[in-house]
Amino acid sequence: MRFACLANHRLRGGLPHSASFMPRVTVHSRESCKQYLKQMKHYFFLVLAFSLLGCQNSRADKVDLICKDGTKKVTVEIENGQDYLIYDQPLKTNFIVTNIDPINLRISGAGIKILGTNKEKTGMRTEIKVPANYLKNDTLNVKVWYDNEDKSKLCEFNIPVKKAE
Repeated sequence: MRFACLANHRLRGGLPHSASFMPRVTVHSRESCKQYLKQMKHYFFLVLAFSLLGCQNSRADKVDLICKDGTKKVTVEIENGQDYLIYDQPLKTNFIVTNIDPINLRISGAGIKILGTNKEKTGMRTEIKVPANYLKNDTLNVKVWYDNEDKSKLCEFNIPVKKAE
């Protein structure tokens, strides 16, 4: 006796079988139907897990080091090309500005040494050396102030800090 597996049923709402997400399968016994459904459930959870992990990794890897207010913009560029700092390692960092005078830039954060403006006068050069075991959550909070017409504007950057490999 042939047993039609649950994958053979239509979706609710009377949609035609071609709109079903599962293929039409006919199996020979109740046990093989249970095995088929169990296998399909494992595949579903495996695909779901990889999808969620992929989304989580892409979000975690992306660090926003840009602060924009109208035509004014401050961008943090770490000279080693990464978007993170390394504990106990001095890294040169540029605070690149657009439509802002870099001389009026004020920068605050742990381990930051101001080196001056860059040659093109488009940003402030700094060196950041974060001491080991200084931060609680491996994220350096850097605050940058600049004059925006009659008031001061604040930009905050949360830069990840990692241990040297």
